[in-house]
Amino acid sequence: MALFGKPDAPPAPTPPNSPAPQERIPVSPTPTPGGSAAAAATAATVIGSRVKLVGDVSGDEDILVNGRVEGKIRVDRKVVVSTGAEVEGDVQAKSVIIGGRIRGQVMASERAELLPTGRVQGNVHAPRIVMAEGAQIQGRVVMPNDAAKRPLSAPKPEEPARRSIAPPKSEEAARPPALPSGSGG
Repeated sequence: MALFGKPDAPPAPTPPNSPAPQERIPVSPTPTPGGSAAAAATAATVIGSRVKLVGDVSGDEDILVNGRVEGKIRVDRKVVVSTGAEVEGDVQAKSVIIGGRIRGQVMASERAELLPTGRVQGNVHAPRIVMAEGAQIQGRVVMPNDAAKRPLSAPKPEEPARRSIAPPKSEEAARPPALPSGSGG
């Protein structure tokens, strides 16, 4: 960016033996109440692949775990546990995407998704669960009962009333008719 009419300086050459620049993870801008989309675009926390975090994590940002977390994660937005990443503790968020391993409870208020490499050792609580072939859960899957209140499809038109068949009133009526005796044919 040029300031005060000065041209931009050319980028410095990268030495041949230097490590590759770290890849930036795009975060889709979502408008926040009373805020701008530009401010929301910076709201993401990345726990790097060579980072071990011991302790609880909480906040109002998306969390991307590429490394290891030993503690609870509780955020109001999305948690992504990448392939090869590990979480030793409960995870609670609006949406949880699991490509790595979680040893603890997973509680998603909207959606939980297990990718083919995803592993959970604990219960998964979510109203909507997507599980790819190859994903594993060692625990229970708990879906709230309010899902039963929502219609799966449009209501069907009323069917005509069917006549119920009444059971027989006495034991004699319940017996099959006797066969005539006589020829044993």
